[in-house]
Amino acid sequence: MAKRKQSSHLAGWIIAGLLGVVAYQSGILDGIGRIASQAQQVTSPTRATQSDSASERLNKPRYVNVASLNVRHTPSASGPLIMALPRGTPIKVLDRKDGWLLIDLSPTLEGWVTERFTTVQAPLQPYVPPAPLVSSR
Repeated sequence: MAKRKQSSHLAGWIIAGLLGVVAYQSGILDGIGRIASQAQQVTSPTRATQSDSASERLNKPRYVNVASLNVRHTPSASGPLIMALPRGTPIKVLDRKDGWLLIDLSPTLEGWVTERFTTVQAPLQPYVPPAPLVSSR
C-alpha cells in the first residue's frame, strides 16, 4: 500500500508541474509577478532619489511636441484623463517614472504625460490647426 501512495504522490507532482508550465506559458504567473512588484513599489517612497545629472534634466523646461498631449492621473495610458495640452505648451517636470513625466499643472494639481511626446527644444512656431473645410454647395 505504501508504494501505491507514493506513486499517486508522484502523479500529483507531475500534474502540478504541468499546470505550472501551462500557467507560465499563458502568462498567468507573469501577472502575479507584476502584482507583487507593484505592491513592493507602493511600499517604497513615491519619489525616487535621482542622480545629479538626472535631476538637472528634470529642471530643464520641456514642451509638448505633438498636436495634443493627454495629461493623466496615473502613469498609464489607461489612467483617467485630466486634460489635454496643445503643441508648444511649456511644462514643468516634477518627477520621472518608467517613461512618464509627473508635471505641475497648477499649485494644487499634478498629472502624468508620456515623456516621448515632449521635447526640451522650444517650438519654432505655435501649432495652428488647419482651416475648416468649406463646402462648395
